[in-house]
Order: sequence, then structure tokens, then C-alpha cells
Amino acid sequence: MKKILAEGLDYSNSLREVSYRELVKYVDYFRKTRADDEILDLSMIKLVDKKDSKESIDLRGRDMSFIDFSWSDFINVDFTGTDFSNSILDNGKFTGSNFSECIFKDSSLYGSDLRACNLSNSDCDGTIFTSAILIDANLEGLKGSDRTVHFRMACPEKGYFFAYKKCFNDRMVKLLIPADAKRCSSTTNACRCDKAITVAIMNTDKSGFYTEASSFVDENFVYRLGEMSYADSYHEDRWLDSSHGIHFWMSFEEALGYM
Repeated sequence: MKKILAEGLDYSNSLREVSYRELVKYVDYFRKTRADDEILDLSMIKLVDKKDSKESIDLRGRDMSFIDFSWSDFINVDFTGTDFSNSILDNGKFTGSNFSECIFKDSSLYGSDLRACNLSNSDCDGTIFTSAILIDANLEGLKGSDRTVHFRMACPEKGYFFAYKKCFNDRMVKLLIPADAKRCSSTTNACRCDKAITVAIMNTDKSGFYTEASSFVDENFVYRLGEMSYADSYHEDRWLDSSHGIHFWMSFEEALGYM
């Protein structure tokens, strides 16, 4: 895609304040003149309401497709029914915004802060949610697909399975997550559970084997070969990525890359 600059927008500043009227002008002109291989660069903008109104900024039902909004800051914006297909919203901050019934087909929300936002009934076919923050977001009726990235859990939702975690002194622990264990993941491949059985402890190069390994986070939390380990507590909200639980990865290679 070829990036197109918005005429009249100052790209020399790190965060550019843009009013509602200015944003609509840039988008409408792009819609009229866009070529098939073009994407509009509206990255690093802060949408401000020049009238200083306490009501939400109304951008409902607009065509915001093929626009780069990465690293932008939107506060209290109503995007209901807006089409963000093929747009980039990476690392954006969307405080108090409403994305109900939006279309995010083939868009990227990588690292975006969507805490407490309303994404109900949105179309997320092919959407990238990697590292997005979805704590307290309304996700009711959100429609994903097999192409949607990092919205479904990275570990099996049912049954037992094997997993890995890297511990102190470059020791790799192979875990059996029991069928009755609580388990979850957020918007990355990192997972957590409430209990696990240690079935093997080895060097990261698999040259030696051990009977014990200490956690990086808590040196007093020791994994012992053949024993069940229990998390001190476990938070049920899967979107709390760094909450309590035994953290693990589904592959040896992913665990190896941790710390």
C-alpha cells in the first residue's frame, strides 16, 4: 500500500491535534480521490472537540477504511457502524469510545488500548488483536473467524495438554495441564492456568535433566518432577494478561524466548 498524506496536516509534530471537521474533511477527500493501492496516513493524531462539548464526538456510520490511525488518541468518540476495513489502528488509545457494529475486516488493532470500549456486534473477520488491551470491553456478539488473530484462546479450551515454561538457571519445565485445570490466554500466545503437573525439567539445550526448578517471578515457587503445582490464586478474567496463575507457552521455542 502507498501512504498518502492529508493535505494541510502538519506532519512535523509527534502528536497532531485534529478537530472533528478537519478529520471529516481529510477522510471525505481521500474517499473521492483514492486509488486502489493507497492508504491515508492519519497516524499520531489526537481528535479534539473545539467546542469543548461533553457529549461524544459523532463519527457514526462513516467509511474509515484504508486509513492508518496508528498511535492516535481518541477520547469519547461514537464510531457505531463505522467501516474500518483494511485500516491500521495499532497502538491507538480509544478512551470511552463506542465501536458497536463496526466493521474491522482485515484491519489491525495491534497493541491498541480498548479498555471498557464497546465492540459489541462488530465484524472482526481477519482482524489482528495481537497485544490489544480488552479489559472490561463489551465483546458481546463480536463476530470473528478463523482468520482473526489473537482473539481466541492460544491454548485448548478443553481437555489436557502439554505446555512449557522457562525457569531460573535456564531450566525448561514441561507441564501437563490437567483436563480439570482452569486455563486462559489474552491477546498473545502467553497462557496461564491454576494448576499443572511437572513431567520433565531440562536444560534449555536439552543436555541435562533435573528434579526441581524455581520460578523467575518467585524463587520460592518450585516446580518438582512428578508433582502438581498450584497457583497462589487465579483470576477468571482472561483479558487480565499479567494476573495470577501459572504462566506457560504452548511450545518449547516460545517458552525459550521468554526472558
